[in-house]
Amino acid sequence: MTTRNLLHFLIFLSFLTISLSPIELSSEEGLPLQDPVLDYIFYNGTVITMEANQPYADAVAVMGNIISAVGSEVEAFQYSNSETKLIDLKGQTLVPGFIDSHSHWIGDRGLTNITDFNDVMQSLVSYGWTSISELFVNQDRLNELQAVDNENLLKVRVNCYLPLGYGFDRFGDWYQAYTPGYEYSPRLRIAGVKLFADGWYREPVIFINQSEMYQLVQETHDLGFQIAIHSVIPNATDIVLNAYSAVIGNNTNSSRHRIEHLVLLRNDQIQRLADLGILGCIQLPWFNSDWNDRIEPVIGRDWAVLVGRWRDLLTKGVHLMGSTDYPYVLGDIRTPIGIMASAITRIGTLNQTPVDFMYNQTISPEQALRSLTIDGAYGTFQENIKGSIRFGKLADLVILSENPLDIAETEIRNIEVVLTMIDGKIEYIKLDNPETSINSPTTTIGHSDQTTSNPPTSSVTSLTLFPILITLAIFWRTVRTRNWK
Repeated sequence: MTTRNLLHFLIFLSFLTISLSPIELSSEEGLPLQDPVLDYIFYNGTVITMEANQPYADAVAVMGNIISAVGSEVEAFQYSNSETKLIDLKGQTLVPGFIDSHSHWIGDRGLTNITDFNDVMQSLVSYGWTSISELFVNQDRLNELQAVDNENLLKVRVNCYLPLGYGFDRFGDWYQAYTPGYEYSPRLRIAGVKLFADGWYREPVIFINQSEMYQLVQETHDLGFQIAIHSVIPNATDIVLNAYSAVIGNNTNSSRHRIEHLVLLRNDQIQRLADLGILGCIQLPWFNSDWNDRIEPVIGRDWAVLVGRWRDLLTKGVHLMGSTDYPYVLGDIRTPIGIMASAITRIGTLNQTPVDFMYNQTISPEQALRSLTIDGAYGTFQENIKGSIRFGKLADLVILSENPLDIAETEIRNIEVVLTMIDGKIEYIKLDNPETSINSPTTTIGHSDQTTSNPPTSSVTSLTLFPILITLAIFWRTVRTRNWK
């Protein structure tokens, strides 16, 4: 082999090594990482991603506040080192952080037994909530949220809906001082505005006539706000649908306007919701067997069959978001697992048998889980950053003691939240007793050089070198058999 041939060989080898070397990207924009180091790896359990193209995974890696790998354990452990904290699921289940799409956890905490703000935050993360939407944030409540956010006291992400009034009272144009979608921080955001079309099915009073509803919806729509309207009885829902139809026209519902509660619905109204693409926000702990003596005796059997038609809404293709409306709930059901169990079985805290119209509108565990994760994120235009477990999304994650999609429906209520992570930070971990360290028996969290877990050894290096070696062998054979000039 001549000197010239040897030079060609060395140049080729250098080019080959560079071109085939693995380059890890930190985001979908393709920015190369410098010495990437993982902060956490979840492995040895079930991962429910809520992603259609990859429903399940074996492991998840977190770097900073971002999900950096979803897939096999080998892929997740590729950049682990002695500083990476390993979370051995031990057969438990990892799901996206839960989203409560309609609540009053903070604003109306005075009506509950948890009145201290910090206690509310701790309760939310212990339940597994990572995001909530507050559906009545007036100026005073917004001031409080901004103050606690400035002090870094907000543990969960909060979407604020600004009320234009309550009952027959109107609050004026105060909301116009704020920008739709404005983020004060990653934890606090202006999501939209709130209107009240009516009261409650026991007191069916309509607060806004058709003319005023047209005016308010058009005004807020033109300003770019997403609109959430409380509507319970059919007559009020007709008024809301008429107004939405006027602003949407033949277009799609790109503003993602929504109706809250959807208690009593006729068939034609369900069809209109689907045709207009209106989002529905339902309360999963409502209309279970605890309500047996509250619906039929008040509105009669003929009207009762129009109550809580969640299965019919989903069948027609209406996008539904799950929520609690806490503290406005019977039986004090406040956890994601508790409200999922209620929606799936329609059995309440009194453990009574649900009546037929309730049982006929149960939803599946997967539908309930979707409504509290990816579908909830869609409801606030945030499906690209949260609501599922996917590379590049925010590390809002929850460990459950059991897989809600793989156990008896009547056992779902017994599932426990083991760990809650928000923005890549562990905000809650279930401890067996106050003396238990973070390396609890339930969830092992340690360093990758510990002997408490046995993570897989990455074969990425050998897999990357293999095509290089093959190519070199072919090149060398060519050199030996050809007469290079």
